[in-house]
Amino acid sequence: MPDRLPAARPRRRGARRPSESRAMTGLWNTVAVVFGIVMAFPIYWMILTTVKSNGDLLAQNPAFWPKRFDFSSYKTIFDDPDFLGNLRNTAIITIGSVLAGLVVGFLAAVAVARFRFRGRNPFIVAILIVQMVPLLSIAIPLYIVLNKAGLYDQFLGVIVAYLVFTIPYVVWTLRSFIVNIPVELDEAAMVDGCTRWGAFFRIILPLSLPGLVTTGVYAWIQAWNEFVLANTLLSSNSKRTSMVWLSFYSSSPTHGADYGSQMAGALLVSLPVIILFVIFQRRVASGLTAGAVKG
Repeated sequence: MPDRLPAARPRRRGARRPSESRAMTGLWNTVAVVFGIVMAFPIYWMILTTVKSNGDLLAQNPAFWPKRFDFSSYKTIFDDPDFLGNLRNTAIITIGSVLAGLVVGFLAAVAVARFRFRGRNPFIVAILIVQMVPLLSIAIPLYIVLNKAGLYDQFLGVIVAYLVFTIPYVVWTLRSFIVNIPVELDEAAMVDGCTRWGAFFRIILPLSLPGLVTTGVYAWIQAWNEFVLANTLLSSNSKRTSMVWLSFYSSSPTHGADYGSQMAGALLVSLPVIILFVIFQRRVASGLTAGAVKG
């Protein structure tokens, strides 16, 4: 007697057919492509503006592809005597504030995540509140304090001022990474003979590297793009940051109508941030998922 064919399994209620799944996948892929085009179009238009001639820029009907490429906007930017110097100033201030913020903020995050002390919860709430305060509201108080301390119009003064928003961000972000590291690893290391500092350098620091990279990249972006404090605390043209330079360049009567050079300056100023993000893209993505479990 031939074997019976296996009975077909009843389709679960709510289960989608393969054709429905393919249709939904295609729909969401289309939505993602449209969203990506909308988000990328301003960047494309900015790059396109830098290689257009003034005639194409001021034409009544905008062209989505130039008739000829004109790179004179970049020559105009590099001919400006303050551009490279102000870009160097931005790099110095950003590196100083990010390194100082990571060192101080990481140690504070370890203390908040690993130790129980009086005032711990109010301290965490205070860190969150500080991040909500706009920089414009503390620009004048910082100016008064730094001016009395002799740090006005000094790189060190701007680095200290940037720590106001760098350290709270680093503490709040790294705390979630450190909380995800089991305390048992620290205890096992100390049982094997490590001191508290030995457990910190052998256990906590290596396991927190993805979080440090992620936090460092975003702190770099914040410091690099900062304008209010740099414009308030630096008065010399030779000590301005690139964001302040770009603001003065765009509003000057000489370059006010030169939209190509303005866009070229904006692109060159933002290029270091883009390159940094592309280099550390995988580490940033892994760091975000590593610190998103609990906190």
